[in-house]
Amino acid sequence: PIAGIIITLVLCYELISMLTERNNMHDIDTWMFFKYFVKMWIAVYLVSNTFTITMAVFDVGQHVVNSAAGVITGSTAIDISSALTDLSTTMEIGELVVLALETLIAGFCMRILSVLITVIMYGRMIEIYLYTSVAPIPFATMSNREWGQIGTNYFRGLFALAFQAFLMMQCLLQVSSIQII
Repeated sequence: PIAGIIITLVLCYELISMLTERNNMHDIDTWMFFKYFVKMWIAVYLVSNTFTITMAVFDVGQHVVNSAAGVITGSTAIDISSALTDLSTTMEIGELVVLALETLIAGFCMRILSVLITVIMYGRMIEIYLYTSVAPIPFATMSNREWGQIGTNYFRGLFALAFQAFLMMQCLLQVSSIQII
């Protein structure tokens, strides 16, 4: 309903500005009304299909993320028996204590990172839901020259939000490719 009110205001403003722009209705051509009806049809179509367009943007982002997930592969399997025999034969008790402390610190950091990642994930999902719920309002302004920047900036933000997961995966790939010497 709010988007309907906004699109009505935008289209009325567009009609008034179009008529007053042409010498207070002295120079009226029929193509002006045709152009207005085309703009009106496009605006109503955009507002009517807002959620379809929004979900299509997120589907494209999801497809890119799923395609990129195939790139991030690696074997993290550890053979425990060979690792334990290597540790017990080559390390002394002092070195094993230091290794145990390092492992304890790394495990604690991983738990903290797990909580942070979970909070970021929930925050991102809430942001997506809120961004999608207000989508008809910026889409209602896209047909106007002056107010069209609202819809254009919203669309940019929508694409940025959709590809945010891809950026996170790229950062994760870059971090995982760094080798510690």
